[in-house]
Amino acid sequence: MNSNFNPLVSVIIPAYNSEKFIGQAIKSVQRQTYSNFEVIVIDDGSTDNTISVVRSISEQDDRIKCYKIEPANRPSVPRNYGIEQAKGKFIAFLDSDDLWSKGKLQRQLKVFQQNPLIIFVYSMSITFGDVDLFSPFYELLPLPFRAARSRDDLIQIGNTIPLSSVIVKTDNLKIIGGFDEDPQLQVEDYDLWLRLSEFGEFKFIPRIDTYYRIHTAQFSADWETRIKRLEYLAKKRGIDLPDYKYYRKRNKLLLLFRNKIHFFFYIWAKFMEWLMG
Repeated sequence: MNSNFNPLVSVIIPAYNSEKFIGQAIKSVQRQTYSNFEVIVIDDGSTDNTISVVRSISEQDDRIKCYKIEPANRPSVPRNYGIEQAKGKFIAFLDSDDLWSKGKLQRQLKVFQQNPLIIFVYSMSITFGDVDLFSPFYELLPLPFRAARSRDDLIQIGNTIPLSSVIVKTDNLKIIGGFDEDPQLQVEDYDLWLRLSEFGEFKFIPRIDTYYRIHTAQFSADWETRIKRLEYLAKKRGIDLPDYKYYRKRNKLLLLFRNKIHFFFYIWAKFMEWLMG
C-alpha cells in the first residue's frame, strides 16, 4: 500500500457485559499491521467491569476511547453513537467478543486505494470458541461461491456479510443515517448493506480476516424468528426477498454434511492465504 495513503480508521466496538472478551478484541486491533486508527468503545449499560477493562487499556494507548450510554438493548444504538463520535475517513465494525487477523485493515484499505469508488469492503469470518463440526453454529461466512458481490446478490443469496469484517466510507455511512434503530427490525446489519449498496459497488476479499466467537452467553434467535425478521425488512423496504433455505435446521445428517463443506472451504481459504502470503 502506498505510504502516502494513510487515512484514519475509526473502529467501533459496542459492548455490554463484555469484560471477559473485550480486552482480546481490542488487542486484535492493536496488533494490526496498519496503525492509524482510533478505537471507539460504547458501553451499553454494562453491569460488570467492562468499563474498567477498557479504561485500563486506554491508559496505555490513547487511541482507545470509551463512552458510556444509557442501556438501549439493541446494538444499533451504540453503533450509531460510535459513528457520531468517529473522526476517521473510514469506519470498521468489531463486536466485543470477536477478533481480527493482523493484516485485516491493511488489506482492506488497499482495495479503497486502488478503487476510490468502492463504498465498503468485507471479507470472511470463521466461528471459534464453543463450537465444533457437529454444531449448528459452525460456519465459514461467506462460502466463496456464495459471497455477495452486488445488491442483487444480497437480495437473492441473503446476508453473507459478517458485520465484524466490514470497513466502510464514513461519508456514505453518515449520509444514510447509519443503522436503523427500529426495534422491530433486528436485522439492521443486513438492512445497512442493502442501503449502502444503492450508492455503488462493494468488494469481497476471499480471506479469513474475522474470528466470530460462539459462547454460551450469546443470544441466538430461532429460525422462525429470523424468517419473521426478514419478512419485516422486506415489507419495510419494499424488497421482494426469496425464501432462504436453512439446511442446518433440518436434521443431523444434513447439518454434518453442511459443516463438512464449510470445513473444506476453511482449509481451502487457509491454503490460499499461505500461497499468496
